[in-house]
Amino acid sequence: MIKRACFVLIFMSLFFLISAAENESMILTPGTENIEVAKFNGKILKEFDVFGYPAAVRDRKKLSEAERKKLIEDYIMKLILQIESDVPEVINSEDYKKAYGSLVQKNAAEFMREEMIREKFFNKKALDGHYKKDPDKFKADGKRSDELIIKDLKIVKEKEIQKFIKDYLKKLVRDKKVEYNDKLFDEISKIKFKDQADFLEKIKSKNLNAELVKYKDKTVYLRHLYDQIQQVKPYHLKNLSDPEILKSLIDGSILNSLLTEKANEKWLEQNPEVIRMTKEQMKYFSGEKYLEILTAESRFIPTKDEMIDYYIAHKDDDELKSKRKMWVFEIFKEYNNADSIKENDKIQVAIELENIRQKTLTGEEFEKYAKFYPRPYSKDGELGFIFETDNAMVGKTAAKMNAGDISDLIIQEKAISIIKVTKVQEPMLYKFEYVEDIIKRNLIEIKRSEFLNNYKNDMLKKYGTEIFKTEQQEKK
Repeated sequence: MIKRACFVLIFMSLFFLISAAENESMILTPGTENIEVAKFNGKILKEFDVFGYPAAVRDRKKLSEAERKKLIEDYIMKLILQIESDVPEVINSEDYKKAYGSLVQKNAAEFMREEMIREKFFNKKALDGHYKKDPDKFKADGKRSDELIIKDLKIVKEKEIQKFIKDYLKKLVRDKKVEYNDKLFDEISKIKFKDQADFLEKIKSKNLNAELVKYKDKTVYLRHLYDQIQQVKPYHLKNLSDPEILKSLIDGSILNSLLTEKANEKWLEQNPEVIRMTKEQMKYFSGEKYLEILTAESRFIPTKDEMIDYYIAHKDDDELKSKRKMWVFEIFKEYNNADSIKENDKIQVAIELENIRQKTLTGEEFEKYAKFYPRPYSKDGELGFIFETDNAMVGKTAAKMNAGDISDLIIQEKAISIIKVTKVQEPMLYKFEYVEDIIKRNLIEIKRSEFLNNYKNDMLKKYGTEIFKTEQQEKK
């Protein structure tokens, strides 16, 4: 008894030691300390660079050292691809040009908006005046900080800024002669409804192809407003009695066009800051596009000899072979416990078929009974070949049988079966030409994976990458 108790204590101690070791190796990621995690291209990367701030991630994950290392390497590889992607194949591609064109327009419009706000609310006079109200509040390292002043002014002037932008857009709409269907907006704002479904039904009755807003070649139709109202929370529906709010739901694309147009008039798409910002934002797109080019299928097409060698080496792989299939005859009868005919009761049907089964086991011809008890639409109870991958009850049963075997009763929904396997065709290697596409696809993936692994190692080495072991971090 004492020996047994000692053994239990030793076992429990080992268990807790192992558990503690396992838990200790799991690291909460991202951690709360912005520790150094890697060196890359002469720069130090920190915890928050790679994993984000802890407060910004709802569920922090428990990762092993190896898992963390892989995520850090993946992050660094994205940075490397962004650097390496500055090549003609990317920059001159139609995808890049299209994405760049859209983004530079957006940034030009945003830059124009910020410049207007800065000139109106954050000019030197405004900053000086706000600073004088509380100099100590707006100092960093003992010196005046315009950044802190602007941050505070944005809060103080928030409503004024919103009104300023709103008034500017109204003026822009008037100057550019944007056409609003005010009559229709007014009609919709006056609709009385019980709930959202009722409101939508009444809008639908007004012709969803009716024009609501029009500017040059851009048109917003009633169906667009209909779609937006579907997204509105029920408790906000009462606000839609205001035509201006209805307009704000759907004229965003028009207003964006106006702002873009205005920014173009000021040549802001050529502004160095807009260009710099756009190119910086395009780095992620460039990296993805470059990876797409590097891993294009055409780069990894195998030769015929490579495919033949693969075929021979993988002759035992299931995907290169046919599936086992069984030629099946079936005795089948439905049952119905609700039927007034006693013979149709499930138990009675089971007894009847079990008696027949016993007769077939002692020599009577199975196929003879299959003709009298066939499954509907079968050929006298002859089901033909059933593959081992068939998930139906009959298929699952047949998959376990050999030629000449007769099954037990197979209880199905509303029916009972007995099956006999008369012939089995075992898996056979397909002819090469039948599986050539499968082999080609597999080799492409193998070659691509090998290339990416080698490319990753080469690039990490090229940029002097060093992953630091996590030492001071929260562990669980």
